[in-house]
Amino acid sequence: MMAEVLPVKTDLTTEEQVHFTWRLPNWTELGKVEHSPKFECGGSKWQIVVHPYGNNSNEHLSIYLKHGYEEGEMPDHWNTPVQFALVLWNTNDPSAYIAKDANHRFSADQDDWGFTKFRDLRRLLGYLGDRPSLLGNEEANITAYVRVIKDDTGVLWHSFYNYDSKKTTGLVGLKNLGATGYLNVILQCFYFTNAFRKVVYQLPLNDVSKKNTLLWALQRLFYSLQSDDKPVSALELTRAMGWGPRHLFMQQDVCEMIRVLQEQFEHAPEASSLETKLTDIFCGKMKSSVIVKGDEQSRLEHFLDISLNVQNISSLEESFRDYISENSNEEQAAEGVPKTKSGVTLESFPPVLHLHLKRYAYNMSQRQMVKVNDRFSYPEEFDASPYLSPDADMSEPWIYRLTGVVVHSGGMLGGRYWVFLRPTPNGAFFKLDDDRVTRAMLKNVIEGNYGGEEQTTNAYMLVYMRKSRINDILAAVTDADVPAYIKTQLAEDREAAERLRKEMEDQHYINIGLISTSSFCNHSGFDLTSSNLDHSDTSSLIPIRVRKETTIRQLGRQIGEKLQLDPERITLWICINRQNGTCRPYEPLLCPEFTAIEKACRDAGCKENKANIWVEVSPGEAGLSRPPLPQVTIGGDVLLIFIKNFDVVKQTLRGVGSIYISKGARVGPSILKAMGWSEGTRFSVHEEVKPAMILNVDPNTTFQQAELGNGDILCVQKMVKRDELPSNLKARDVTQYFDNLRNERNKQLYS
Repeated sequence: MMAEVLPVKTDLTTEEQVHFTWRLPNWTELGKVEHSPKFECGGSKWQIVVHPYGNNSNEHLSIYLKHGYEEGEMPDHWNTPVQFALVLWNTNDPSAYIAKDANHRFSADQDDWGFTKFRDLRRLLGYLGDRPSLLGNEEANITAYVRVIKDDTGVLWHSFYNYDSKKTTGLVGLKNLGATGYLNVILQCFYFTNAFRKVVYQLPLNDVSKKNTLLWALQRLFYSLQSDDKPVSALELTRAMGWGPRHLFMQQDVCEMIRVLQEQFEHAPEASSLETKLTDIFCGKMKSSVIVKGDEQSRLEHFLDISLNVQNISSLEESFRDYISENSNEEQAAEGVPKTKSGVTLESFPPVLHLHLKRYAYNMSQRQMVKVNDRFSYPEEFDASPYLSPDADMSEPWIYRLTGVVVHSGGMLGGRYWVFLRPTPNGAFFKLDDDRVTRAMLKNVIEGNYGGEEQTTNAYMLVYMRKSRINDILAAVTDADVPAYIKTQLAEDREAAERLRKEMEDQHYINIGLISTSSFCNHSGFDLTSSNLDHSDTSSLIPIRVRKETTIRQLGRQIGEKLQLDPERITLWICINRQNGTCRPYEPLLCPEFTAIEKACRDAGCKENKANIWVEVSPGEAGLSRPPLPQVTIGGDVLLIFIKNFDVVKQTLRGVGSIYISKGARVGPSILKAMGWSEGTRFSVHEEVKPAMILNVDPNTTFQQAELGNGDILCVQKMVKRDELPSNLKARDVTQYFDNLRNERNKQLYS
């Protein structure tokens, strides 16, 4: 009954088409979202999703088509172009229906598509008195017509979000530098003429004096297109041509630009030494003749392309006949003016034939140049022998196969170019549109660019290759065809460019190494931690990179997120490199709302956009207000002291933590409290001054008397009985422990 209601029409090849009807007998009892039973089409599962009272809107009925896969059931790389229609209709009156259709490529990222405003709810429910009401009997049917399209290009209705040309097609495009689409299509045409690419690689340009020339830039550009994974820039080539920024925004003619590049190549001294020359690939021969009063004058010349008329000519064959037809003024010649005949005779076509279609002409009525959009057909293959001189060599067939179509879209005053190219003799075409490369269907390459009335997108240049030689012209270009000096120099230049980019970028950033309580407590060497440790080491610095203008408050939030700490419990201490070679916390970073990290690092004497920061975490539970920290300032009464514990029995040294302590406090009682040892515990205290200087500290002195300051480290060791010492004792105290570390490090350095 409803099969006649199908608003979807297409001329694309389909894999499968089905329709599925979902009956909803009690509309007012439906929930906010309803899912239909699942059905299959084109090898995929589908279902209808309806929001009876709207999706994010209470004014419209919303209906969508969605995949019907359960979690984990969807095939890998599921990607399906679909044409579909959703029809809402009444069982009692099938003539009353609403139908909407759409095209969409369904994927894992875009797994549903449809109509949020399928129908105004007031009209749907009959509140406005419209007759008939589709839901007047509380019943409705929703039919989904689904047509899965067989897409040879892989990009039909593609969103191109995160599209990777190299991964999808194996090819990369060229970046548009402003208005350089015309240059990009030319370079791609030359690049995919593999015989020409090999000739370019053969040019002996390894001499330093030949660098920075157009041909040197062309070699590098071709190798980049061959080896890179991302779109390539032709900026080096344009600079070698003497172009400045303004040239990059000036539209130029494709065919004129081709001749400029060909002439540059042909006249290069290096090209004369090659066995294969430009003339062997692109040059044909023609004889121009003029007959005046029976006296014939002729001239044999080479041509790099042929310009064919398009206006009022319907096909390539007709345009060729027009090109070689004889011109005579016998009927128009005035008295006293000699009668003349002229014409051209094509003696031979080149292996690669460039045909320029004359899409621009002078309009007498408008008194200006206009674009000619007349329909002009061209075949995939044609026989060129009918257009050749009778004396031409016919020992080899003159059959030509289409391998490229340069397309122009727009008018006389502006527009854009792209190109369809066939990289292999019998392979598929690809569309190269600046930096995007996609597969193309043959009918899109040929019929889609014939032009016609009011069609401003049409073929502007055709590339044909002689079929008998096409395998040689398009022979694969491998890495072995590329001279070593091209690879080496390009790799060195890229490394230099990357270093410069990083240097420029680093001017705006500061690289910070975070010292956390965890890294300090896991550290078994000198200082709070070591910058030589691998990042996988639990005691290493934790790297973070921030912009110079980041405020201390913003930095605290970033560090809190990275270390999974409550930012309100964090106090940051900038570390300084002392003259004795140590790196210790210097002072807390105050005024967090206004002070930028760049200023804080500069004030602390940090150099080379690098700094280390001690991350102090206040005690307390996350979410609670931070307990007030002692006001630690340079020259103040309160110090930040770090404590390590040397366990002589286990022969281990580990960080314990940090304490805030008054300068006047005695060392011994403060250590007992920090370590949780009972009164009367015997222990020794040593200060880490530098690796070769571990000084004994009297526990009975005050911190001020011991000349201790912010960031100093005290190593404590509980005394044990002789029989408790291990049999393999290597260090009897922390001084000997550090001596052993230094000796071990020296052995590694000199081994």
